Amino acid sequence: MPDIQFVDGVPSLTVSQFADALNNVLGQSFDEGVWIEGEIQGLKPAKPHLYFSLIEEKNGKKSKLDIKIFAGVLASLQKKLRNAGLELKDGMRVRVRGNPDFYAPFGSFGLKTFDIDTKFTVGDIAEQRAALIQKLKDNGTTKLNKRRPVPLVPLRLGIVSSSQAAGFADARKHLLDSGIGFSITLCDVRVQGDEAVPMIVGAIQALSRRDDIDIVLVMRGGGSKSDLAAFDDERIAMAIARCAHPVFTGIGHQVDQSVADIVAHTECKTPTACADAVIDVVNDFLHDLTTTAAMVRSATLTAVEKARGRMRISRERLVTRTRTALEREQQRVTMHAVMVRGLDPAVTMARGWSITRTADGTVVRSVADVAPGETITTLVADGAISSTVEETNR
Repeated sequence: MPDIQFVDGVPSLTVSQFADALNNVLGQSFDEGVWIEGEIQGLKPAKPHLYFSLIEEKNGKKSKLDIKIFAGVLASLQKKLRNAGLELKDGMRVRVRGNPDFYAPFGSFGLKTFDIDTKFTVGDIAEQRAALIQKLKDNGTTKLNKRRPVPLVPLRLGIVSSSQAAGFADARKHLLDSGIGFSITLCDVRVQGDEAVPMIVGAIQALSRRDDIDIVLVMRGGGSKSDLAAFDDERIAMAIARCAHPVFTGIGHQVDQSVADIVAHTECKTPTACADAVIDVVNDFLHDLTTTAAMVRSATLTAVEKARGRMRISRERLVTRTRTALEREQQRVTMHAVMVRGLDPAVTMARGWSITRTADGTVVRSVADVAPGETITTLVADGAISSTVEETNR
Protein backbone atom coordinates (compact mmCIF):
# COMPACT_ATOMS: atom_id res chain seq x y z
CA MET A 1 0.00 0.00 0.00
CA PRO A 2 1.46 3.42 -0.91
CA ASP A 3 2.45 5.83 1.79
CA ILE A 4 -0.56 7.27 3.54
CA GLN A 5 -0.84 10.99 3.92
CA PHE A 6 -2.22 12.52 7.09
CA VAL A 7 -4.19 15.69 7.60
CA ASP A 8 -4.31 16.96 11.14
CA GLY A 9 -3.18 13.50 12.22
CA VAL A 10 -6.01 11.73 10.39
CA PRO A 11 -5.28 9.42 7.40
CA SER A 12 -6.17 10.97 4.05
CA LEU A 13 -6.90 8.38 1.31
CA THR A 14 -8.20 8.29 -2.21
CA VAL A 15 -11.24 6.13 -2.92
CA SER A 16 -9.11 3.35 -4.37
CA GLN A 17 -6.69 3.55 -1.43
CA PHE A 18 -9.60 3.33 1.00
CA ALA A 19 -11.02 0.32 -0.88
CA ASP A 20 -7.65 -1.39 -0.83
CA ALA A 21 -7.18 -0.64 2.85
CA LEU A 22 -10.63 -1.88 3.70
CA ASN A 23 -10.18 -5.13 1.79
CA ASN A 24 -6.78 -5.57 3.40
CA VAL A 25 -8.25 -5.24 6.88
CA LEU A 26 -11.14 -7.54 6.03
CA GLY A 27 -8.77 -10.11 4.54
CA GLN A 28 -6.62 -10.12 7.67
CA SER A 29 -9.62 -10.28 9.98
CA PHE A 30 -11.32 -13.08 8.07
CA ASP A 31 -8.39 -14.81 6.48
CA GLU A 32 -10.26 -18.17 6.40
CA GLY A 33 -13.52 -16.61 5.45
CA VAL A 34 -16.67 -16.26 7.57
CA TRP A 35 -19.97 -18.15 7.79
CA ILE A 36 -23.05 -15.95 7.36
CA GLU A 37 -26.63 -17.19 7.68
CA GLY A 38 -29.83 -15.54 6.60
CA GLU A 39 -32.81 -15.74 4.25
CA ILE A 40 -32.33 -15.51 0.50
CA GLN A 41 -33.93 -12.54 -1.20
CA GLY A 42 -33.69 -11.21 -4.74
CA LEU A 43 -32.10 -14.32 -6.24
CA LYS A 44 -31.08 -13.46 -9.79
CA PRO A 45 -28.85 -15.69 -11.88
CA ALA A 46 -26.55 -13.58 -14.07
CA LYS A 47 -24.62 -16.12 -16.07
CA PRO A 48 -22.02 -17.20 -15.42
CA HIS A 49 -22.38 -15.83 -11.89
CA LEU A 50 -25.09 -15.87 -9.21
CA TYR A 51 -26.17 -12.96 -7.03
CA PHE A 52 -28.64 -12.58 -4.17
CA SER A 53 -28.99 -10.96 -0.77
CA LEU A 54 -29.17 -12.44 2.69
CA ILE A 55 -31.55 -10.66 5.01
CA GLU A 56 -32.36 -10.85 8.68
CA GLU A 57 -35.09 -9.07 10.58
CA LYS A 58 -34.56 -8.72 14.31
CA ASN A 59 -36.32 -6.46 16.77
CA GLY A 60 -38.02 -4.68 13.90
CA LYS A 61 -34.74 -3.91 12.18
CA LYS A 62 -33.64 -5.37 8.87
CA SER A 63 -30.07 -6.27 7.99
CA LYS A 64 -28.95 -7.07 4.46
CA LEU A 65 -25.78 -8.46 2.90
CA ASP A 66 -25.12 -8.94 -0.82
CA ILE A 67 -23.87 -12.40 -1.80
CA LYS A 68 -21.73 -13.03 -4.86
CA ILE A 69 -21.02 -16.51 -6.21
CA PHE A 70 -18.69 -16.35 -9.17
CA ALA A 71 -18.44 -18.87 -11.98
CA GLY A 72 -15.23 -20.39 -10.63
CA VAL A 73 -17.02 -21.92 -7.61
CA LEU A 74 -20.66 -21.89 -8.79
CA ALA A 75 -20.55 -25.26 -10.55
CA SER A 76 -19.12 -27.07 -7.53
CA LEU A 77 -21.64 -25.44 -5.18
CA GLN A 78 -24.55 -26.37 -7.47
CA LYS A 79 -23.38 -29.98 -7.49
CA LYS A 80 -23.21 -29.94 -3.71
CA LEU A 81 -26.76 -28.56 -3.57
CA ARG A 82 -28.07 -31.19 -6.01
CA ASN A 83 -26.53 -33.98 -3.96
CA ALA A 84 -28.42 -32.65 -0.95
CA GLY A 85 -31.63 -32.37 -2.98
CA LEU A 86 -31.63 -28.57 -2.75
CA GLU A 87 -32.06 -25.67 -5.11
CA LEU A 88 -31.52 -22.09 -4.01
CA LYS A 89 -34.63 -19.94 -4.08
CA ASP A 90 -36.09 -16.88 -2.41
CA GLY A 91 -37.26 -17.42 1.14
CA MET A 92 -34.79 -20.25 1.80
CA ARG A 93 -32.54 -19.97 4.85
CA VAL A 94 -28.92 -20.72 4.10
CA ARG A 95 -25.50 -20.54 5.71
CA VAL A 96 -22.75 -19.51 3.29
CA ARG A 97 -19.02 -19.09 3.70
CA GLY A 98 -16.98 -16.44 1.95
CA ASN A 99 -14.65 -13.50 2.11
CA PRO A 100 -15.95 -10.00 2.86
CA ASP A 101 -15.27 -7.78 -0.14
CA PHE A 102 -15.68 -4.12 -0.96
CA TYR A 103 -16.01 -3.68 -4.72
CA ALA A 104 -14.71 -0.20 -5.48
CA PRO A 105 -16.09 0.20 -9.05
CA PHE A 106 -19.67 -0.12 -7.73
CA GLY A 107 -18.97 1.02 -4.21
CA SER A 108 -20.70 -2.11 -2.96
CA PHE A 109 -19.94 -4.37 -0.04
CA GLY A 110 -20.67 -8.09 -0.17
CA LEU A 111 -19.48 -11.60 0.47
CA LYS A 112 -17.53 -13.49 -2.18
CA THR A 113 -18.95 -16.93 -1.43
CA PHE A 114 -17.04 -20.17 -1.91
CA ASP A 115 -18.98 -22.69 0.22
CA ILE A 116 -22.49 -23.45 1.47
CA ASP A 117 -23.63 -25.50 4.47
CA THR A 118 -26.27 -27.78 2.96
CA LYS A 119 -26.90 -29.52 6.30
CA PHE A 120 -27.96 -26.19 7.78
CA THR A 121 -30.54 -25.61 5.03
CA VAL A 122 -31.84 -29.19 5.10
CA GLY A 123 -32.19 -28.98 8.85
CA ASP A 124 -33.95 -25.63 8.68
CA ILE A 125 -36.37 -26.89 6.04
CA ALA A 126 -37.05 -30.00 8.12
CA GLU A 127 -37.59 -27.90 11.23
CA GLN A 128 -40.03 -25.57 9.47
CA ARG A 129 -41.83 -28.54 7.94
CA ALA A 130 -42.14 -30.30 11.29
CA ALA A 131 -43.49 -27.13 12.90
CA LEU A 132 -46.08 -26.74 10.14
CA ILE A 133 -47.18 -30.38 10.41
CA GLN A 134 -47.59 -30.06 14.16
CA LYS A 135 -49.59 -26.86 13.73
CA LEU A 136 -51.90 -28.52 11.20
CA LYS A 137 -52.40 -31.50 13.50
CA ASP A 138 -53.06 -29.33 16.54
CA ASN A 139 -55.78 -27.28 14.82
CA GLY A 140 -57.42 -30.33 13.23
CA THR A 141 -56.58 -29.39 9.65
CA THR A 142 -55.13 -32.83 8.88
CA LYS A 143 -58.55 -34.43 9.54
CA LEU A 144 -60.80 -32.11 7.54
CA ASN A 145 -60.52 -33.63 4.07
CA LYS A 146 -60.41 -37.18 5.44
CA ARG A 147 -64.01 -36.67 6.61
CA ARG A 148 -65.19 -36.16 3.05
CA PRO A 149 -67.00 -39.32 1.90
CA VAL A 150 -65.70 -40.90 -1.28
CA PRO A 151 -68.61 -41.33 -3.74
CA LEU A 152 -69.72 -44.92 -4.33
CA VAL A 153 -68.63 -44.77 -7.97
CA PRO A 154 -66.17 -41.85 -8.44
CA LEU A 155 -66.03 -41.45 -12.21
CA ARG A 156 -65.67 -37.64 -12.52
CA LEU A 157 -62.05 -36.81 -11.75
CA GLY A 158 -60.47 -33.38 -11.35
CA ILE A 159 -56.70 -33.68 -11.82
CA VAL A 160 -54.20 -31.01 -10.72
CA SER A 161 -50.90 -31.65 -12.51
CA SER A 162 -48.60 -30.49 -15.24
CA SER A 163 -49.84 -31.73 -18.60
CA GLN A 164 -46.22 -32.25 -19.64
CA ALA A 165 -45.25 -34.38 -16.64
CA ALA A 166 -44.42 -38.04 -17.23
CA GLY A 167 -46.22 -38.90 -13.98
CA PHE A 168 -49.49 -37.49 -15.29
CA ALA A 169 -49.09 -39.31 -18.61
CA ASP A 170 -48.57 -42.63 -16.80
CA ALA A 171 -51.53 -42.03 -14.49
CA ARG A 172 -53.79 -41.04 -17.40
CA LYS A 173 -52.80 -44.22 -19.27
CA HIS A 174 -53.73 -46.34 -16.24
CA LEU A 175 -57.13 -44.63 -16.05
CA LEU A 176 -57.82 -45.17 -19.76
CA ASP A 177 -56.54 -48.76 -19.80
CA SER A 178 -58.80 -49.66 -16.89
CA GLY A 179 -61.77 -49.77 -19.25
CA ILE A 180 -63.79 -47.65 -16.82
CA GLY A 181 -65.55 -44.61 -18.26
CA PHE A 182 -63.75 -41.92 -16.28
CA SER A 183 -64.42 -38.27 -17.06
CA ILE A 184 -61.17 -36.32 -16.59
CA THR A 185 -60.90 -32.57 -16.02
CA LEU A 186 -57.25 -31.47 -16.05
CA CYS A 187 -56.03 -28.27 -14.40
CA ASP A 188 -52.64 -27.74 -16.05
CA VAL A 189 -50.34 -26.11 -13.47
CA ARG A 190 -46.69 -25.59 -12.69
CA VAL A 191 -45.53 -28.12 -10.12
CA GLN A 192 -42.27 -26.42 -9.16
CA GLY A 193 -40.85 -22.94 -9.11
CA ASP A 194 -42.25 -19.66 -7.88
CA GLU A 195 -45.55 -20.00 -9.78
CA ALA A 196 -46.31 -23.52 -8.55
CA VAL A 197 -47.96 -22.73 -5.22
CA PRO A 198 -50.46 -20.08 -6.40
CA MET A 199 -51.36 -22.11 -9.49
CA ILE A 200 -51.93 -25.32 -7.52
CA VAL A 201 -53.96 -23.52 -4.86
CA GLY A 202 -56.09 -21.83 -7.53
CA ALA A 203 -56.72 -25.13 -9.33
CA ILE A 204 -57.82 -26.94 -6.15
CA GLN A 205 -60.12 -24.09 -5.20
CA ALA A 206 -61.65 -24.00 -8.69
CA LEU A 207 -62.36 -27.74 -8.64
CA SER A 208 -63.77 -27.45 -5.12
CA ARG A 209 -66.45 -25.07 -6.39
CA ARG A 210 -67.65 -27.49 -9.06
CA ASP A 211 -70.47 -29.93 -8.41
CA ASP A 212 -69.57 -32.16 -11.37
CA ILE A 213 -66.40 -33.47 -9.71
CA ASP A 214 -66.28 -36.59 -7.51
CA ILE A 215 -62.59 -36.68 -6.52
CA VAL A 216 -59.63 -34.31 -6.91
CA LEU A 217 -56.26 -35.88 -7.74
CA VAL A 218 -53.10 -33.87 -7.07
CA MET A 219 -50.15 -35.38 -8.96
CA ARG A 220 -46.47 -34.69 -9.30
CA GLY A 221 -43.70 -37.11 -10.26
CA GLY A 222 -40.42 -37.54 -8.45
CA GLY A 223 -37.73 -34.93 -8.02
CA SER A 224 -35.33 -33.35 -5.57
CA LYS A 225 -36.39 -31.94 -2.23
CA SER A 226 -36.43 -28.51 -3.82
CA ASP A 227 -38.57 -29.78 -6.71
CA LEU A 228 -41.14 -31.10 -4.24
CA ALA A 229 -40.90 -28.14 -1.86
CA ALA A 230 -44.09 -26.53 -3.14
CA PHE A 231 -46.15 -29.39 -1.72
CA ASP A 232 -44.89 -28.57 1.78
CA ASP A 233 -46.39 -25.08 1.51
CA GLU A 234 -49.11 -24.23 4.02
CA ARG A 235 -51.26 -22.59 1.36
CA ILE A 236 -51.56 -25.83 -0.61
CA ALA A 237 -52.22 -27.77 2.61
CA MET A 238 -55.09 -25.46 3.51
CA ALA A 239 -56.56 -25.61 0.00
CA ILE A 240 -56.60 -29.42 0.17
CA ALA A 241 -58.05 -29.47 3.69
CA ARG A 242 -60.90 -27.13 2.72
CA CYS A 243 -61.67 -28.76 -0.63
CA ALA A 244 -65.32 -29.80 -0.96
CA HIS A 245 -64.27 -33.09 -2.57
CA PRO A 246 -61.98 -35.88 -1.31
CA VAL A 247 -58.41 -35.21 -2.41
CA PHE A 248 -56.09 -38.06 -3.42
CA THR A 249 -52.39 -37.19 -3.71
CA GLY A 250 -49.67 -38.91 -5.72
CA ILE A 251 -46.54 -36.85 -5.20
CA GLY A 252 -42.92 -37.88 -5.69
CA HIS A 253 -41.47 -41.33 -5.12
CA GLN A 254 -42.15 -44.12 -2.66
CA VAL A 255 -40.00 -42.54 0.05
CA ASP A 256 -41.45 -39.04 -0.23
CA GLN A 257 -44.21 -37.68 1.98
CA SER A 258 -45.23 -34.07 1.63
CA VAL A 259 -47.41 -31.93 3.88
CA ALA A 260 -50.00 -32.14 1.11
CA ASP A 261 -50.00 -35.93 1.54
CA ILE A 262 -50.59 -35.60 5.27
CA VAL A 263 -53.69 -33.40 4.94
CA ALA A 264 -55.14 -35.25 1.92
CA HIS A 265 -58.00 -37.72 2.16
CA THR A 266 -55.87 -40.50 0.67
CA GLU A 267 -52.09 -40.49 0.24
CA CYS A 268 -50.62 -42.46 -2.65
CA LYS A 269 -46.93 -42.88 -3.29
CA THR A 270 -46.86 -41.97 -6.99
CA PRO A 271 -49.18 -40.51 -9.66
CA THR A 272 -49.82 -44.00 -11.09
CA ALA A 273 -50.60 -45.31 -7.60
CA CYS A 274 -53.03 -42.40 -7.23
CA ALA A 275 -54.82 -43.43 -10.43
CA ASP A 276 -54.82 -47.08 -9.34
CA ALA A 277 -56.40 -46.14 -6.00
CA VAL A 278 -59.37 -44.57 -7.78
CA ILE A 279 -59.62 -47.54 -10.14
CA ASP A 280 -59.67 -49.85 -7.11
CA VAL A 281 -62.57 -47.92 -5.58
CA VAL A 282 -64.66 -48.39 -8.73
CA ASN A 283 -63.60 -52.03 -9.16
CA ASP A 284 -64.51 -52.74 -5.55
CA PHE A 285 -67.98 -51.35 -6.23
CA LEU A 286 -68.32 -53.43 -9.40
CA HIS A 287 -67.16 -56.53 -7.52
CA ASP A 288 -69.63 -55.86 -4.72
CA LEU A 289 -72.34 -55.23 -7.29
CA THR A 290 -71.58 -58.53 -9.07
CA THR A 291 -71.49 -60.39 -5.76
CA THR A 292 -74.74 -58.80 -4.64
CA ALA A 293 -76.38 -59.55 -7.99
CA ALA A 294 -75.28 -63.20 -7.71
CA MET A 295 -76.65 -63.34 -4.15
CA VAL A 296 -79.95 -61.80 -5.27
CA ARG A 297 -80.16 -64.23 -8.19
CA SER A 298 -79.39 -67.18 -5.94
CA ALA A 299 -81.86 -66.01 -3.31
CA THR A 300 -84.51 -65.45 -5.99
CA LEU A 301 -84.00 -68.90 -7.50
CA THR A 302 -84.13 -70.46 -4.04
CA ALA A 303 -87.29 -68.53 -3.19
CA VAL A 304 -88.92 -69.54 -6.49
CA GLU A 305 -87.96 -73.18 -5.96
CA LYS A 306 -89.34 -73.12 -2.44
CA ALA A 307 -92.53 -71.48 -3.71
CA ARG A 308 -92.85 -74.15 -6.37
CA GLY A 309 -92.38 -76.80 -3.70
CA ARG A 310 -95.04 -75.23 -1.53
CA MET A 311 -97.39 -74.97 -4.50
CA ARG A 312 -96.79 -78.65 -5.35
CA ILE A 313 -97.51 -79.69 -1.77
CA SER A 314 -100.55 -77.42 -1.63
CA ARG A 315 -101.84 -78.85 -4.89
CA GLU A 316 -101.35 -82.39 -3.61
CA ARG A 317 -103.05 -81.49 -0.36
CA LEU A 318 -105.89 -79.82 -2.22
CA VAL A 319 -106.47 -82.90 -4.38
CA THR A 320 -106.21 -85.27 -1.40
CA ARG A 321 -108.41 -83.18 0.87
CA THR A 322 -111.03 -82.69 -1.84
CA ARG A 323 -111.18 -86.42 -2.50
CA THR A 324 -111.40 -87.16 1.21
CA ALA A 325 -114.05 -84.49 1.70
CA LEU A 326 -116.11 -85.90 -1.18
CA GLU A 327 -115.83 -89.39 0.21
CA ARG A 328 -116.90 -88.18 3.65
CA GLU A 329 -119.86 -86.30 2.15
CA GLN A 330 -120.83 -89.32 0.13
CA GLN A 331 -120.79 -91.38 3.34
CA ARG A 332 -122.96 -88.80 5.06
CA VAL A 333 -125.37 -88.72 2.11
CA THR A 334 -125.57 -92.51 2.19
CA MET A 335 -126.23 -92.46 5.94
CA HIS A 336 -128.90 -89.81 5.49
CA ALA A 337 -130.47 -91.81 2.66
CA VAL A 338 -130.62 -94.85 4.89
CA MET A 339 -132.16 -92.77 7.63
CA VAL A 340 -134.64 -91.23 5.20
CA ARG A 341 -135.55 -94.65 3.84
CA GLY A 342 -136.01 -95.86 7.43
CA LEU A 343 -138.51 -93.05 7.97
CA ASP A 344 -140.52 -93.87 4.82
CA PRO A 345 -144.08 -94.92 5.94
CA ALA A 346 -144.07 -97.69 3.39
CA VAL A 347 -140.97 -99.17 4.94
CA THR A 348 -142.46 -98.79 8.40
CA MET A 349 -145.71 -100.37 7.36
CA ALA A 350 -143.79 -103.23 5.73
CA ARG A 351 -142.50 -104.03 9.16
CA GLY A 352 -146.16 -104.31 10.44
CA TRP A 353 -146.98 -100.72 11.20
CA SER A 354 -150.19 -99.05 9.90
CA ILE A 355 -151.74 -95.59 9.64
CA THR A 356 -155.42 -94.91 10.50
CA ARG A 357 -157.23 -91.88 9.21
CA THR A 358 -160.72 -90.49 9.78
CA ALA A 359 -163.12 -89.87 6.94
CA ASP A 360 -161.67 -86.41 6.44
CA GLY A 361 -158.10 -87.78 6.22
CA THR A 362 -156.95 -86.81 9.72
CA VAL A 363 -154.43 -89.23 11.19
CA VAL A 364 -155.79 -90.92 14.27
CA ARG A 365 -153.28 -90.53 17.05
CA SER A 366 -155.61 -90.97 20.07
CA VAL A 367 -158.93 -92.72 20.89
CA ALA A 368 -160.22 -89.23 21.41
CA ASP A 369 -159.82 -88.55 17.70
CA VAL A 370 -162.76 -90.91 16.81
CA ALA A 371 -166.28 -91.58 18.00
CA PRO A 372 -168.50 -94.68 17.91
CA GLY A 373 -170.23 -95.18 14.61
CA GLU A 374 -167.52 -93.21 12.74
CA THR A 375 -165.98 -94.79 9.67
CA ILE A 376 -162.17 -94.95 9.62
CA THR A 377 -159.66 -96.21 7.11
CA THR A 378 -156.52 -98.14 8.09
CA LEU A 379 -153.57 -98.14 5.65
CA VAL A 380 -151.34 -101.22 5.70
CA ALA A 381 -148.37 -102.19 3.49
CA ASP A 382 -150.45 -103.72 0.73
CA GLY A 383 -153.70 -101.74 0.91
CA ALA A 384 -156.42 -100.14 3.02
CA ILE A 385 -159.09 -101.48 5.42
CA SER A 386 -162.35 -99.59 6.15
CA SER A 387 -164.08 -100.17 9.48
CA THR A 388 -166.75 -98.62 11.72
CA VAL A 389 -165.97 -97.67 15.29
CA GLU A 390 -168.21 -99.47 17.73
CA GLU A 391 -166.68 -98.18 20.92
CA THR A 392 -163.49 -96.57 22.26
CA ASN A 393 -161.59 -97.65 25.37
CA ARG A 394 -158.93 -95.77 27.22
